[in-house]
Amino acid sequence: MFCCLGENCCPFDTTLDDNNRWVKLAKIIPWDELATAYYSGFHSSHGRPAKDARLVIGAVIIKRKLCLSDEETIEQTCENLYFQYFVGLKMFQTKAIFVPSLFVEIRKRMGEQVFKLFEQSIIHAVSKEKAASADDIDGSGDAGAEHATKNDETPGETPKVPSHQGSLILDARVAEQAIRFPTDLGLLNEAREISEKIIDTLYRFSALKKKPRTYRQKARRAYLAIVKRRRPGKKLYRKGNKQQLPYLRRNLKQIDIMLDSLPDKAIPLSRKQLR
Repeated sequence: MFCCLGENCCPFDTTLDDNNRWVKLAKIIPWDELATAYYSGFHSSHGRPAKDARLVIGAVIIKRKLCLSDEETIEQTCENLYFQYFVGLKMFQTKAIFVPSLFVEIRKRMGEQVFKLFEQSIIHAVSKEKAASADDIDGSGDAGAEHATKNDETPGETPKVPSHQGSLILDARVAEQAIRFPTDLGLLNEAREISEKIIDTLYRFSALKKKPRTYRQKARRAYLAIVKRRRPGKKLYRKGNKQQLPYLRRNLKQIDIMLDSLPDKAIPLSRKQLR
């Protein structure tokens, strides 16, 4: 039964489950090797004192493993007993381990070389742990024989540990960002802009004395008036679609007219553009 009466009152050695995944991971990660690589980018006598290496490295691993934002990583670390043990705290605390904005500096400070050292150290530690577990299973008598039989192996033989292939990419310099959803209005705007570029190209090779009007500035203003709103809503999106469709339809008609006026060999468009 877990009980906590306040901050800094719960020693982790009496409250944690040894079978928890974060406890197991904390025991096999070579923290000293990772700390050496982390401190290699700091100056020995200049600048403010650095945060403890395990605190920073543990927070980065939690963030990347669970795909959390900077703020959510700090929030969950304040609430989760196992997270605080993983980052090296001795007792439970309710205050933040550091401000979320520090992740920005961490991403800048940790270069590719540091993360390659992290990658190799963690993979090596996990491989050794799996090999040790396989040896324990093999030496457990009937359990080892039964495990070997299930894997179509002769009882008494050491189970084969799968070899690692490929490389694990750990890069805290990459920050999550919103990916634009391809709405109908956005696709219509892109199509209109492409049609305007095609008209510009065809006009240079045509015999027309006056360039066809495209109303591109007016169409652009109408598009931005909707997409710059915080929450446009369905009605505004429908309105924007109705505005952009006539512009695109007019441009396509102009393209057809200009293509008909040019000989086939003189059409200055790529095959993709013609399609």
